[in-house]
Amino acid sequence: MRSFTLPTLAAVFGVLAACACAGPTKLDAAGAARLESLRQSPESAGALIYQGTVFAQDSPAAPPLFTYERRVKNTATGLSSAHITREPSGEVLISEQAQFTAAYGLQRFDAINRQVGYSGSVVLSNGGRHLEYQLNENGKITVASEDVTDPVVTGPSLHGFILHHWGDLAQGKTIPVRMIVMKTKETYGFEIRLLAQAEGRMSFSVTPRHLLVRLAVAPLVVTFDSATRNVVRYEGRVPPMRLEGGKLRELDARVDYTMNVAVYR
Repeated sequence: MRSFTLPTLAAVFGVLAACACAGPTKLDAAGAARLESLRQSPESAGALIYQGTVFAQDSPAAPPLFTYERRVKNTATGLSSAHITREPSGEVLISEQAQFTAAYGLQRFDAINRQVGYSGSVVLSNGGRHLEYQLNENGKITVASEDVTDPVVTGPSLHGFILHHWGDLAQGKTIPVRMIVMKTKETYGFEIRLLAQAEGRMSFSVTPRHLLVRLAVAPLVVTFDSATRNVVRYEGRVPPMRLEGGKLRELDARVDYTMNVAVYR
């Protein structure tokens, strides 16, 4: 079992979870070029599935802080999904891209974060149980590896993973997963379970398994339309951070989704 210390809790979902940090940092040239390419040609990442509008949970009536879009394209082994996060000005802040099988078995994850200043990749092998990380922080390359026993998920694959296990979750089963944190080159354990079913909607909680992580990150909640099984809302920690007083601070948000297709993928 992984032992947790305050430094290892410093990032969850690629954002700082236990502290604030200085303002936006410099991104490596290749990462910056990729974000600019996505700004100019987002369709290169695939077909538009939905758009998400990001509101701060502590200021629900305030204007949205960010928007993001999900784009998906077919690959030889399944699907590739990109989540592209933008500021209201249209600048692309973060790109997260996952490759996974039709059963949402993760194969690769790539992330570029202009706010925190890194780009990185994770390649999975041995049936998704072995992970090889590479992180570029303004030209400084570091690597790591990790072996896991539970399925691995990321932001671009989480909702689809829940949908793939809808039947088991609806019957009350709890499913353990590991979630990638690119900044620290490791995964954290979560548990997915049915939270509520009412008024034509089903909500699922994604809760940190370790007590120390639960102190830093509240359970995430994903809500779907029961009939169409399209995602309606997400509540919890998000990748983009909020700039306050010249410092970036972690953001717990409500994300409302507008579907662009009839069926989620």
